[in-house]
Amino acid sequence: MKKKGGMSLDEVFSIAEKSPQWEAAYKKAGIEVRMAIEIAKARERAKLTQGQLAKAIGTTQSVISRIERADQNLTLETLSKIADALHSNLVVHLR
Repeated sequence: MKKKGGMSLDEVFSIAEKSPQWEAAYKKAGIEVRMAIEIAKARERAKLTQGQLAKAIGTTQSVISRIERADQNLTLETLSKIADALHSNLVVHLR
């Protein structure tokens, strides 16, 4: 969400993603970090606060904060709830 005098996550990421260092770091990051970034971006696009997303999936804002920091082990059930709350599709692939 846009804050007073600040930038939205999409704005921050759109700048960062143009950097070769960002691309290399993103590819090297674990699935937890990549998922955390995707959840934070999707939440912001849905114009929800962490607290609103938490309420929608039956948890607390602190859990959403940990998820977005990649500091929370996620289950498929939780990911599915998040996807539903963000009106997104959850797709899991094994390659």
